[in-house]
Amino acid sequence: MIKLELKNIVRNPVVVILVLFLFLFILFAAYNGKSRVDKQIEGIALVKNKENTFYTNHKNTLISIEKGEANAPSRVFEDPTNPVAMGNYYGGVYLTVTPAPLAVISNGQSDIFPYYTKVNINSTNAGKDNDNFENPMNIATGGFDLAFVFVFILPLLIIAFSYNILSSEKEQGTLRLLLSMPINIKTWLLKKIVFRFVFIVVLISILLTLSLVITGVNFSNLSYLLLLLSIALYTLFWFGIAFLVNLLDKSSSQNIILLLGIWLLFVIIIPSIINIVSSSIYPSPSRVEYVTAKRDIEKEFEKKEEAILQKYYEEHPSVNTNGAEAPDRFRRYWNKNFILLNEKTKFMEAFESKFENQSINQRNLANSLSWFSPSIILQNTMNNIAETDTQHYLDFQNEAKVFQKEWTSYFYNKYKNHQKLTVEDFNNFPKQNNN
Repeated sequence: MIKLELKNIVRNPVVVILVLFLFLFILFAAYNGKSRVDKQIEGIALVKNKENTFYTNHKNTLISIEKGEANAPSRVFEDPTNPVAMGNYYGGVYLTVTPAPLAVISNGQSDIFPYYTKVNINSTNAGKDNDNFENPMNIATGGFDLAFVFVFILPLLIIAFSYNILSSEKEQGTLRLLLSMPINIKTWLLKKIVFRFVFIVVLISILLTLSLVITGVNFSNLSYLLLLLSIALYTLFWFGIAFLVNLLDKSSSQNIILLLGIWLLFVIIIPSIINIVSSSIYPSPSRVEYVTAKRDIEKEFEKKEEAILQKYYEEHPSVNTNGAEAPDRFRRYWNKNFILLNEKTKFMEAFESKFENQSINQRNLANSLSWFSPSIILQNTMNNIAETDTQHYLDFQNEAKVFQKEWTSYFYNKYKNHQKLTVEDFNNFPKQNNN
């Protein structure tokens, strides 16, 4: 039976065409994903090179100053011995999201969230300021990635491959012959379905592996096995649906209409309903509303600045310098800036949390309802494997906020104690912890 089934499949021109198109879809999607990842890697290399050039040049200048071969620059923001100049202004480090080995399989949220951000003393919105802008049309329609191929297109291939297994026998007049044999029709149908399932899973494994090899993607890890297992389970679900529909003993045309309706239900309708429900229960504020509220809260903070400074100066009278010389004016400005920066960070974090909590609640509800749609489960799984899921980028934003405090603290302690930076200090600047 296996040899006969395989021979029938190979000799079927429709199947051959479908397999060819599937390979082209997978290859094109893999190429798209690789291009996107390469662009990210190129962008990361560019900003890190910019950062390294800045600090290397100033470190070399500092070496010359320490050797007595040069004087400190007259401009404060160019002085490599000045902690504020090196921790702010043109200084700062770029925190980056290094693409995962299998980042090519799913765009996920990578076209919405930034994959790098510059952190310095004044970067109070760390993790959200960035030059990474995506075409709005691409965001609205979604990119053509491997997740799209397997979530949306693969079920259609399975439907085309299995909608008429039993009905075609009936329409060709061979069903009576089958029924006259000592076989159980359900067992016979199940064997047909299982063979097609194994054939498709093996085929996808070969085509996907070949496409990743052609595009130069490294997939030699357990995540790739998890990806294949997830696709296999998704494939099993759709063959299970096809098995049940075939048992209804309908015509081929009725079967395909019913299967396409089920495809619409699980792939389009249910995900849309989940999105509508979660958005209705926990509506996300519009971008305009967010910007307006942020502007209002910043104005509110500005009104409190004098009171904050007055209270701090009363508690720390030695900080409030009143000298007329340039260094004193510089320190007076940065004394004020550091005080307000710390308070403003607390103020803005309370504001941000209100909006973030709404998004978290919406996402949690959507995730809990995702079990009603295998397509959402596969999409989320592929996003997790690719490390392009929402949580991954939110973790990056939180990391940036924590690092910004560490960065500011390092340079503030030098500034507060009137310490000049040394070459050794340059080697000990806070660095991103890449796990």
